[in-house]
Amino acid sequence: MYTHQGMQRMNEAGSRGDLSQALTHIVSGCSVLTAKSSSGPMAALVSFAQQVGMNPPRIVVSLAKERAVVTALEEAGRFVLNTCAQGDTELRTRFAESRDVIKTFEELGAEERTAGYSLPQASAHLECTVAQRVDIGDHWLYIADVHDGEVSFDKSPLVHVRRSGLDY
Repeated sequence: MYTHQGMQRMNEAGSRGDLSQALTHIVSGCSVLTAKSSSGPMAALVSFAQQVGMNPPRIVVSLAKERAVVTALEEAGRFVLNTCAQGDTELRTRFAESRDVIKTFEELGAEERTAGYSLPQASAHLECTVAQRVDIGDHWLYIADVHDGEVSFDKSPLVHVRRSGLDY
């Protein structure tokens, strides 16, 4: 390791703790991804989402392969990404714990869209169509075209910093 203006660099012998903490400096947001499937509505709390293109507007979303919403994405090929608002913990709490998505959607006043469901508590929502799915090991990376969206100008998006870069 070496020190450069207060920074430490890990070499191959560096600890996983150092690596985990270095990864936490990649700032993300927090969103609720919603989709429709033949078995009903699906939702997942996601923090791996990022805009990656402008023409066409394009985002990527990374989901652990075992997530139930993956089945809905494979079937429908589209989804709605609802960005959580700064200072509002309701969406994060509800979708981290919810087992009954239909009831949760009803209680939150979710609005059905072509691609999924928009949530009024969100700072914005984006309606997306999957353009490509890429296997990246333990996650699927969904590259999606954004074809519609709405923003709540009185809400700022949540900025999220992970506690660990190596697990949820």
